[in-house]
Amino acid sequence: MDEQQAAVTQPDPGPDFDSVYANNARFEISVWDLKIVFGQLDQSSEKPVVDWHTAVTLPWVQAKLLSYYLQVNLAAYEAEQGRIRIPASVAPPEFPPVPPELENNPQVQAVREFGCKLREGLLSSP
Repeated sequence: MDEQQAAVTQPDPGPDFDSVYANNARFEISVWDLKIVFGQLDQSSEKPVVDWHTAVTLPWVQAKLLSYYLQVNLAAYEAEQGRIRIPASVAPPEFPPVPPELENNPQVQAVREFGCKLREGLLSSP
């Protein structure tokens, strides 16, 4: 099936469907779900600000599935187009050391180690 046929067979999103652009995202977590708030950098004023405009809340199962599908799509894109380089100016900061009061918490240590490895993979050269 070519792309035109696939586009025709997709369900009509309806009149209330919005398509928006975002170049910033922040996360709000709770026991029940993950909220992703999207925005766009506005550089029209003296001090650049992010115009936060859309929030999507996902249950944790859907968030995990989204993570999977994002990783698969990124891998497919990079396989075809080459590695996406992250500019140093927007690279995620290094994980801070674990505070002394949490040093004996294996869950905190595991999350920090996972985050450090993930950041390293994100920023490493191919």
